[in-house]
Amino acid sequence: MSSPEWRLAAASVLGTAHVDLGLPCQDAHRCSVQRTSGGEPVLIAVVCDGAGSAARADAGAQLASQIIHDEIAATLGAEGSGVRGITQGWIEERLGRFQAAVAARAEAEGCQPKDFACTLLAAAVGPDCAAFFQIGDGAIVIGEDAETYRWIFWPDHGEYENVTFFATGPETADHLQFELVERRIDEVALFSDGLQRLALHYQTRTAHAGFFKPMLATLRAAPADALESLSTQLAAYLSSPAVNERTDDDKTLVLASRGAL
Repeated sequence: MSSPEWRLAAASVLGTAHVDLGLPCQDAHRCSVQRTSGGEPVLIAVVCDGAGSAARADAGAQLASQIIHDEIAATLGAEGSGVRGITQGWIEERLGRFQAAVAARAEAEGCQPKDFACTLLAAAVGPDCAAFFQIGDGAIVIGEDAETYRWIFWPDHGEYENVTFFATGPETADHLQFELVERRIDEVALFSDGLQRLALHYQTRTAHAGFFKPMLATLRAAPADALESLSTQLAAYLSSPAVNERTDDDKTLVLASRGAL
């Protein structure tokens, strides 16, 4: 999963509430380093969280993360394309493809598209720019320096905190948030709403540096032969009593770094 250009660690783990109910993990993620047609490395990271009320939430999150990841990878590999080819119009077209895939899956399984409802967070980070987009809650955070982290989009809860928006909904485009950042970004984190209270300060609407700094420092400093084990260690941390005491939801965290800050 990691590459010479990017160090990656990622995990999706089952929350204690879903353990008690006998439900599967309804979070999913995909991350990799792909290359443009010109050979430039691009980090792709996608995180999805299935709606707790949706009967096929786990399948929806898996399907969304796979389709959006693969669509970004295909676009990067196309001749003359790169991160700047990911525009709001491009995203809306790919969301249409995802919704068509959901509709076909729902028909085949005798259920409704809403049964696959999930949120969506995605990042494509190239050498000198990055594209970010999101529907619903969870957040994407970037490192400004070794001490400062900022979110790209605040979790979209709508009017009430326990209500959010989904990539399967009929008004998806109305809730799509998109930003193209025209500068180099060296550290990125994406996480589902199960980690919001640990990773964000709600009163100040800031990212909690104390949450991100030690994990990203570990990722930067890890020897090459230890990188493969970091995702396993991350999963163990997300499943630990220290975390489960603060959140009983499923949890996904993707961490990526490409050099010392």
